[in-house]
Amino acid sequence: MKVISESYLRDLFRKDVPETFRLEEGQILTPSASQLLGEKGVKVVRGVEEPCTSQPGAAPKKTEAEGKTEETKVAGPRYVSAIDGGLYETKPEHMTQLTGNRLVPKDHPRIVFRGRLDTCQGEILLLQAKAHDAGKKALVADLSEILEWTRDIMRRDVLDTPVPDKPILGLSDAELRAHSHNPKKYYGVGHLLPAYDMGEMILRLNRLRAQIREMEVSAVSALKETFHLDKPDIVQALNRMSSAIYIMMLKDKGGMYT
Repeated sequence: MKVISESYLRDLFRKDVPETFRLEEGQILTPSASQLLGEKGVKVVRGVEEPCTSQPGAAPKKTEAEGKTEETKVAGPRYVSAIDGGLYETKPEHMTQLTGNRLVPKDHPRIVFRGRLDTCQGEILLLQAKAHDAGKKALVADLSEILEWTRDIMRRDVLDTPVPDKPILGLSDAELRAHSHNPKKYYGVGHLLPAYDMGEMILRLNRLRAQIREMEVSAVSALKETFHLDKPDIVQALNRMSSAIYIMMLKDKGGMYT
């Protein structure tokens, strides 16, 4: 058993409470288990070491030989479960880092969302390669900006910092809305209804736009569960990205990427 829980200790101590509890190499105590040992006055022995108090940062003790006071130091675990507070020396294969040293299962909604971000980056890179081969340098540049947005969202989700309010494709929120709602005025073409004969580049852009919309739904699900929509900046950024991709479709249709 790698993780020693409070319930395990209560079962173990049902008949009598020992003076010491040996913690084998690789085993860790949950916070509630550590508290229980402290309450019952049980000292923890780690491996072959001498007994020490179970609580990290325990009170100093006197050494008879030197008559000095020294601290009992207990090395803390590297990771903690964001789900149940379990402590881990090494990261289990089925878990990954949410933020800092906090671990969650790999199917956690936030991790699923990050996986979609990763997939989207791969799609953008493939589209960039296609645009480069077609000699559409302006499209490659616009895709580079979209790629940086996805990477910035990933970075800020991991670091738990807000996504800054900034233009995309050189357009503010109001301009983005105006351009996407009145394409004839800005790009010389009407609204696009995707069809197979629109050309491969526009269809690839449309697929990217659809993937970003899926990411937006995934973000709402993940952030609603974990943060109760306290981080609308990520959802807002994804919404702007999908509008920007639609504008890129309009620019390509209007011959602005040739």
